[in-house]
Amino acid sequence: PGDDYRDKDINEDRHRFDFVYRGEISTNLTAKLVVRKQSDREVIRDFFESEYRENVEPNSFLEINRQWENSSLNLLSQARMNDFFETVERLPDLKYTSLRQQLGVSPIFYESESSAGYYRHKFVDDELPEFTAFRADTYHQLLVPKTFFNWLNVTPKAGGRFTHYGEAGGSGGLTNERDRWIFNTGVELSTKVWRVWKNTKSDFLQVDGLRHIFEPTLNYVFVPKPDARPGEIPQFDTVQPHLRLLPIDFPDFNSIDAIDGQNTLRFGIRNKFQTKRNGKIDNLIHWHLLMDWRLDPGIDNKNYSDVYSYLDFKPRDWLILTSEVRVDADDGRLNQSNHSIDYRPNETWSILLGHWFLDSNDGLLRRPYIADPGPFDPEGNNLIYTNFFYRFNEEWGINLRHYFEARDGTMEEQDYTLYRDLRSWTAGLTFRVRESRTDSTDFTVAVTFSFKAVPRYDVGDDVEQMPLLLGG
Repeated sequence: PGDDYRDKDINEDRHRFDFVYRGEISTNLTAKLVVRKQSDREVIRDFFESEYRENVEPNSFLEINRQWENSSLNLLSQARMNDFFETVERLPDLKYTSLRQQLGVSPIFYESESSAGYYRHKFVDDELPEFTAFRADTYHQLLVPKTFFNWLNVTPKAGGRFTHYGEAGGSGGLTNERDRWIFNTGVELSTKVWRVWKNTKSDFLQVDGLRHIFEPTLNYVFVPKPDARPGEIPQFDTVQPHLRLLPIDFPDFNSIDAIDGQNTLRFGIRNKFQTKRNGKIDNLIHWHLLMDWRLDPGIDNKNYSDVYSYLDFKPRDWLILTSEVRVDADDGRLNQSNHSIDYRPNETWSILLGHWFLDSNDGLLRRPYIADPGPFDPEGNNLIYTNFFYRFNEEWGINLRHYFEARDGTMEEQDYTLYRDLRSWTAGLTFRVRESRTDSTDFTVAVTFSFKAVPRYDVGDDVEQMPLLLGG
């Protein structure tokens, strides 16, 4: 088994226990039980790679959910089964949600979310002292959506939150009993305008009529600094690093213990150019821009967030060009990008070319409130990836996939799969080479069988998730 992430020997006795139960107790009353126990942190990575890529630290929990027309009640109990994972135990956590609904015949809408529970924050192998506390939280908000001039949608909102924290226990508990009051207000403006050119034709772009939809949005949120700041209360539900903008509205922003003062304007522009293809509406261009202007930057010390751009260009129904870009609004530095070309002219062959870039100086990795940047490589990424599929005939096909890290000239991964159609079932022979910068080169050979009557994967899953072909 080699060494773990701390260069310590992994015991040769490796195992895992995985139990999942889902049941419908009665109408709109469901239960889910998940128990996951494993011998070491790396056993999922080594033997069930597709699961590892989806969830690095699987947790165990019991969840019971009751739904009504405009509300729901959720009970969540979560305990740590593996000492090598950091876990916030919920013993238990009860939450009642009232969905947004109109109050009688008035123009006012109401929504709320209330929860109470006993929580324990346990760290990896108990290297840091745990802390526990009781927390009760209730949030209520009123909204008055209006449409002016038959085109401008305006939704002012105001809400209040009260949170009670019991005295923190455990060897790491340092906070006393505390109450926190939070007020929030804001307004959201949006509109949608469009224009249609019915007679626009283009054989080159496969255009049969054209419609342009333009949707600008402006969302303002103001939250005065609460009487209890994040550093003064136990931290259970906190902000995690992410490569996309987090919600600024309550209750969508659900990191309860990390709530602080906020004075933010979020700008958004969505453009769509649509046409008819094969009798259906298809997006020729879909472009979405987002940016925050922090009128009170607070601990982040940045008035402007990065500018986020998401663009899909589909000049033909078999060609898709995708662009995701994140640029520093202050100095124009490119922090992150992901560009790809997906070319599928027929069922015989297809090719995907892409480039993923993450700047090592990305501000996300240097946020003062993030002690651990999580899964992001501190050295950044400059990754070129390709995927090529070719069907020789009705019985044979091949798929080639490569990942090349241009930052240091390393071919990180090569995957080669040979497919064989055997009438009632299919088979795939896969050979993979992975280059590690710290350990020896990893070679993998796998044979996968799937019956057509009961297929192991949905069509295309093996292309999207290569580890599925490796027994993971």
